[in-house]
Amino acid sequence: MNFLPSTSFVCSLHRAFLILFICSSTLLGNAQELTEEENKQTRRIQELLVTAPEKAKEEASKLSQSASPFARYCGQYYTANYYYVKSNYDESKKILTALLKEIDSNPALSKQKNYQDLMGMCVNKLFYLYKNVGAYNQALILMTTYKDKIPNDRYDQQLGILKIAMGEYEEGIVLLKSDLRTFKHIDLGVAERKEMNNKLFADRYNEIGEAYQKYFVGSRQTKHLDSANVYFQKAANIMLDEPSQADFTRALLNMHQAKSAALKGDYQTALRFYQRRNAYPEINKNLRTVQIFDLGMADCYFHLKQPDSAIYYAKAFVRNYQQTKVSKENLLLAYSLLSKNYSEKKNTEQAYNYAQKSLALIEELDRIKSKSVDFLHNYTISTIRKEADSILNRQFTFVGIMIGLVLALGIVFWMFYRYSKKQKDKHKRFLSIIQRLKEPKPIEPINTISIPEDSSTKMMDDELIHKIKTGLEKLERSETFLKSEFKLAFVAKKLNTNTAYLSQYLNQVLGKSFSDYTQELRINFVLRKLSNSPQFRNFTLQAIAEEVGYKDATTFVKVFKKHTGLSPNYYIEHLQEKDL
Repeated sequence: MNFLPSTSFVCSLHRAFLILFICSSTLLGNAQELTEEENKQTRRIQELLVTAPEKAKEEASKLSQSASPFARYCGQYYTANYYYVKSNYDESKKILTALLKEIDSNPALSKQKNYQDLMGMCVNKLFYLYKNVGAYNQALILMTTYKDKIPNDRYDQQLGILKIAMGEYEEGIVLLKSDLRTFKHIDLGVAERKEMNNKLFADRYNEIGEAYQKYFVGSRQTKHLDSANVYFQKAANIMLDEPSQADFTRALLNMHQAKSAALKGDYQTALRFYQRRNAYPEINKNLRTVQIFDLGMADCYFHLKQPDSAIYYAKAFVRNYQQTKVSKENLLLAYSLLSKNYSEKKNTEQAYNYAQKSLALIEELDRIKSKSVDFLHNYTISTIRKEADSILNRQFTFVGIMIGLVLALGIVFWMFYRYSKKQKDKHKRFLSIIQRLKEPKPIEPINTISIPEDSSTKMMDDELIHKIKTGLEKLERSETFLKSEFKLAFVAKKLNTNTAYLSQYLNQVLGKSFSDYTQELRINFVLRKLSNSPQFRNFTLQAIAEEVGYKDATTFVKVFKKHTGLSPNYYIEHLQEKDL
């Protein structure tokens, strides 16, 4: 398994700063309420948030005491930015949410261009805050709430980011590219630096490159990795000529190159890229950037069979996570690395400890993504429906609209019925398994079909049939089928017969192939052990797979679903509920 740290949350931080620079130029230019001195003060705060955050907070606090309401709001916004930089997301969210509510509740303010720009900046900051901590559903709710109230210049980008986070790579990349085509260079105000505007474009190129890397992980198509590298190089070309950004640009390019090498399985090359971190002290100013290098190096050392080094860097990531609280997905990778490396070192206590942490975090991530995927799907449908209704209002009569609504409601009820039926069927299968497990005789697979004995069975000698039957029963009692080498030739040799006779017996007497026979034995074993051993339920799917003779969790899950109609996670979860 490849552990592939994401660089997206580092880009998010820098993108947030740059959007702050560019958007605030427009905001300040339209803000009649700001005096010349207050304008200069906001410029200083913007610069200090990058170079000296503590000083920026001090200046923002002064601005918050201004007699001008708009200046006070700006001071509060920059104070929230300070807490965002310090990864104090709770305080940052509290300030931004209160500020949005106060402006939005005052129609006189919310209609003014400068206040709309300020609201847009608050929404953008909250979006990245929610995205960084994995609260995708909250980010989606935020977008829907303020979509019609603020400038709509980042909608495609944000929706694309969330779709990629949910695993909908193709749609997400299309949206990011659409945003890139429509995004325009903004006329810079006095003292604004062109490099900040360029960095916004560079970040968009990097964002698309990272999306292609994630797409490659699922598809394993080299063209996606090639596309990623093209976009990374475009981003670097924009910024390498900027003296103040050159070092960070090279560091970011190294991170991307390291990840691409790791994706190809070339961990030695990937490690060399990550080790170049020492040449760019600029990254040490940002703890999140340091985390990416730490996790990447831990991954490389794990694959290069150097568990001590892998544990050192994985623990460094976990330690820093307590401050940043960014990316639960990367925290899961760190836990998994620690569990596997401690297992390599035969430290079973620590390996089990981190395996438990991994399981708990997986359940949390599943809940988050399940809610967010449903919301994202529904939100996309509601957006299309809203646009369609707008056209209908101009072209059709009231009757036509009512027909459309009835059809839409019918579809909704039909989808709800299908969903309810599917859940009931799953629960019925689950109860059927539990009932079968209570029976003294070995359980039959749920989807096994009884095949009548074919007349050609008589072609086998009765003595041979008895020999194979008793031999198989002996192997079943000794649970030999749990071994990975339990293949047709292996079993035939154990029974002192040949593969042809064994296959004929299975096909004609038992009515199944050797593969189905093996799968049924293993799945029946897992069902019983999960039912009788609560501790076994805490194993990872990979561990359970290896326990019953499969090399990877993917194959095990596929076989489990085939023979039960349920996923292992569903079955385990409902066993836990049943025990309660």
